[in-house]
Amino acid sequence: MGILATDNKQLIYIYSQDSPLGLKVLSHVRDIDSPVRIINLNKESLSGIIWLEITAMLGVSFSELFRRDFSSLFGKQLEMNLTASDWLKLIEHNPSLLYRPIAINGTQARIIEAKYDIFDFYKSDDSNKKSAISTLKFANSNNSNFHKSAI
Repeated sequence: MGILATDNKQLIYIYSQDSPLGLKVLSHVRDIDSPVRIINLNKESLSGIIWLEITAMLGVSFSELFRRDFSSLFGKQLEMNLTASDWLKLIEHNPSLLYRPIAINGTQARIIEAKYDIFDFYKSDDSNKKSAISTLKFANSNNSNFHKSAI
């Protein structure tokens, strides 16, 4: 058993409020009927051990998990090889480095790439919710002329 408290009946959502994607997904996470633990890295930090556990669950390195463009932080792009300790210090002081949120459900974890990925990851038995998500995807689609013809 790891350090991170996980439960198959509770979703853990980790994001930075500096991330536009993190904020978009957050609104969908709040609509999930099951219990959700929301961790905003701008207000709550995670220990190094928990970050190591999360990267192991995801099967990724820190450089794959966090933004590598440091120009917004330091005014220039840095070319260096960072250790795990370096990454942990950077994320502790710069939560905006997590530009893609993370969802955890039990022993499963996923980096969220798009706002609707959260529903694919954390399935609900509510078929009406699935139908509503499909409708929203269609309405937001770039290929949809629905909104133009309705005017």
